[in-house]
Amino acid sequence: MIVKEKEEVSLLKLQSFGDSLKFWRELHRKTQLDLAMDLDVSAKHLSFLENNRSTPSRQMVLKIAEVLRLPLRQRNSLLLAAGYAPEFKESALSDQQIQSVAEALQRLIDKQEPFPAFVVNTEYKILNYNQGFRKLISKFVGDKALQIHENAIEILCSETGLKPYVEHYEIVENFLKRRLFDEILISQNPKLLDLYQKLFSNNPMNELLPLVDMQIPILSLRLRKENLCANFFSTITTLGTPLDVTLQELKIECFFPMDEETKCVLSEP
Repeated sequence: MIVKEKEEVSLLKLQSFGDSLKFWRELHRKTQLDLAMDLDVSAKHLSFLENNRSTPSRQMVLKIAEVLRLPLRQRNSLLLAAGYAPEFKESALSDQQIQSVAEALQRLIDKQEPFPAFVVNTEYKILNYNQGFRKLISKFVGDKALQIHENAIEILCSETGLKPYVEHYEIVENFLKRRLFDEILISQNPKLLDLYQKLFSNNPMNELLPLVDMQIPILSLRLRKENLCANFFSTITTLGTPLDVTLQELKIECFFPMDEETKCVLSEP
């Protein structure tokens, strides 16, 4: 990842295994000696790998990925950079093998009723949502918003989405920019970069922006439209033991009311 002035962000082009290894090592703030000790190899051997003077075995690549705790997609990329086939499958949600997982996720968000919940992929594209989420969007924006916006961050940060109704929007936006920035750094995902640049390229992060309420240990989402008010905090859940790239990247976001007024708003027909 290259960060330029005024928060201009671009992806680092990793041309070789050595480049990739150095990038991930430095991202995790490890010296060559630190990583060599973790791998039980000499610092000289690791230096040879980074300089492309030695070729790692497949097992060594997987060991490096494990020590650096890389996501499955990045483990596959590291293997490809070293000249090996990927280790982890990337399935479509429609694949028969993972239908049971997709059905379980739907049951999970249905159990969240009447409060909002949805499932997104690594680029925050909304894959499934419950009636509580549909009702929230309908009350504040209108039903067409879910047809216009397929992305959870876009629907929150767009003028045709929830943005006009978010109290202290600058705080929420700054939080989301930090999250996206970190995820781009870790994932090197060009689609996430496109989303970041589309929504935030003209608004650099404000390092001095204060929290709204220091008495509340969590950032809340407060919505207000005339006399209609709703105040939520959210949780993000991921699958515990995924061995598939697609499944590891799924996120389930559930919203919970922070007051009785919000409970009433979403409990109404």
